[in-house]
Amino acid sequence: MESYKLLVDILWEVSNLINSSNTNITWSRFNTVEEVLSTLDTYIKRLNQLDNAVISEIELLFAPTGSIQEISICSGWSNEYKKLSSRFDVIIASN
Repeated sequence: MESYKLLVDILWEVSNLINSSNTNITWSRFNTVEEVLSTLDTYIKRLNQLDNAVISEIELLFAPTGSIQEISICSGWSNEYKKLSSRFDVIIASN
């Protein structure tokens, strides 16, 4: 249960970084910033409902060269991404 809350916190932080006029999604799987934000919102809702199946979907976003990393590089917040992905990896490894 605690790990779900920690994952939600990370997704909120990513959402806040993406919800910027400087966000560039060119190399991600998404077509618009709104699509990214909507997807993250859906994942947050599913985690809050303790939907375990969503974790594998989120792992794809945080994978090396995954959409979140690509967005972070193109948008100028790759250092923040590294910190968030490290936290994400610790949470996933502990489950």
